[in-house]
Amino acid sequence: MKKKVFAVLIIICAIIIIFFIKNNYKNLKIGNNKNNKSVKETEEYILNINSYTATIDVTIESNKNQNKYLLKQEHNINNDKQVVLKPENIEGTEIVYDNGTLAVNNSQLNLTKIYNNYPYISDNSLWLSSFIEEYKNQTNSPELYEENGDIVLKINKKTKYCGIKKLYLEKGTGKPKKMIIQDENNNEKIYILYNEINIF
Repeated sequence: MKKKVFAVLIIICAIIIIFFIKNNYKNLKIGNNKNNKSVKETEEYILNINSYTATIDVTIESNKNQNKYLLKQEHNINNDKQVVLKPENIEGTEIVYDNGTLAVNNSQLNLTKIYNNYPYISDNSLWLSSFIEEYKNQTNSPELYEENGDIVLKINKKTKYCGIKKLYLEKGTGKPKKMIIQDENNNEKIYILYNEINIF
């Protein structure tokens, strides 16, 4: 009698184990599909940003030298504002774009310039919003892929100084980590590190 009960228990355990393994395998497959979806969801999230504030480190490589800046940016649908925090010689320089007007101010340098009907703000490579608009409107298909645990949005251009633009996003949160802009020969021209970014 004990042997029969023991045999039945073993069979029940085996059935439970087989059921558990099959169920987990199915869930594993679903999980992989979810990962693919989350990459696409991250893309949709970043492309639908309306406003943000960010503190960024910017390194610009020219043929002769390298320049570094620390900038604070504020973006919303109607206007953009950028303030230079470093280097000290241009600290406090403020660039404001509001409904087609561009104003450059620095009270310490006694600088005030206003440009009316200024259409080129969308060409400013330092802005996340400019990257988003360019990514949305690119005629060549933009690329979306994973690299070293990050999600990368890539724009391929045919211009001399901005051949490739890559935006690296933190997987899971979708927050921007860095942006790299390369020339037509794949040399890094602009490197942007997002120290802090708040998306609204």
